[in-house]
Amino acid sequence: MDNRVGTTLEPDRSRCASALDHLVASDGILAAMLAMRDGRPFLMRNRNRRWEEGKMAAMVSSTVALGQTFLRELTAGPLDHILIEGTEGKLVICSVARSNSLLLLAVVAERDARLGMVLGHSKTCAQAVAEAFPGIVASGKGIA
Repeated sequence: MDNRVGTTLEPDRSRCASALDHLVASDGILAAMLAMRDGRPFLMRNRNRRWEEGKMAAMVSSTVALGQTFLRELTAGPLDHILIEGTEGKLVICSVARSNSLLLLAVVAERDARLGMVLGHSKTCAQAVAEAFPGIVASGKGIA
């Protein structure tokens, strides 16, 4: 298998879907999306709501690009996650390890969802997605 840096292998879509299904089944989570860094949707799961996947993926990609630019200018190191809180909900975005920074996880949560739980579930899901890439053995560790 070719796992060189710069080479992107697509993860097992069924394992990614399973990880998103598990995440969306968590209390307070309304939706979860895997988006490509270039703004294309990869996979989405949600509860009884309909979001335009292409539009959401593009916004996630743009938000991450802006966050990375801020951190680079501040010499604050690489981006771990982004949190946006509104009066009616929360959005957590994090990069998926082992995807060569090409895959992003966006999670929409209810207003009353506990932030620590949302972030913890999001990082667990991102790790499960990372382990869906070819040649990756499950480690049980958090995202890198």
